[in-house]
Amino acid sequence: MTFPMTLDKFTEAQRADGYSTNTIGARVRCIKAIARSAGVTAGQLKVDHVIAYFAVRPLRPWSRRTYLNHLQAFGKWLGVDLIEGIRKPAAPRSTPHPLPEDELKRLTAGTRGAHKTWVLLGAFCGLRAHETAKLAREDLSTLDDGTAILRVTGKGGRTDTIPVPPVVMKALDLTGSGRFWEGTRAESVSRTVAGIAAKIGIRMRYHQLRHRYGTMVYRSSGRDLLMTQRLMRHASPATTAGYAAVADDRVHVVVLDLPGADPGASRPKGRRTSSHQCLSCRHEARG
Repeated sequence: MTFPMTLDKFTEAQRADGYSTNTIGARVRCIKAIARSAGVTAGQLKVDHVIAYFAVRPLRPWSRRTYLNHLQAFGKWLGVDLIEGIRKPAAPRSTPHPLPEDELKRLTAGTRGAHKTWVLLGAFCGLRAHETAKLAREDLSTLDDGTAILRVTGKGGRTDTIPVPPVVMKALDLTGSGRFWEGTRAESVSRTVAGIAAKIGIRMRYHQLRHRYGTMVYRSSGRDLLMTQRLMRHASPATTAGYAAVADDRVHVVVLDLPGADPGASRPKGRRTSSHQCLSCRHEARG
């Protein structure tokens, strides 16, 4: 394949997977830059070319990580490991910003049809925008006990299964086959939901629905970090820890209970912090 044809095919495959125009564009620019630096076509790229490119360009850790993610995606499609032996900087820890419950209620009340379903998929299944955009009826199945299960292929091509609550199943049009919203891209999902929210006075990003899902799962599971990691489909528990930090409201109680923390308040006798037990601990206790 020639240079343009290779990238055209890659772009087509990325669109089919539901990636946003911005993400695809960034990946193509990255691949072009390294190929031109090496004096080869995109289809001829090897890990040695990537190493040589990074050796003379002092990129910041986050930029380096982003480039390597782009190359990993292209290499997987090409059938070549383009980042073998190259250290990928750790992802910086970020703080989730879940959509508040009152704003979620207003948003679901202000949406209809497919747009409402997109909101529910983010808030009750934790789907990312590109996962929502490419959702297909064939991704859904039902267990013997009637539980609906969704197969999701997320970041890095990793596939997981998650339960789908009734509120989401009722919103999905299960007639027919194939993708639910053929031709819909990730940026369309993000912009549409954010636009509807803005009209009712809510400033948000679609990903905040996923943040809401993560924090609520952590609380509902009795602060079970492993359960939250499983349902959020995180590769690393360090990522999940950020959701635990946001959702754990006990920290406020603990600090207020410190001796002398609030000189003007009378300390009630027998005041204690709330006690919570994770699901796995409860199971062990029963055993």
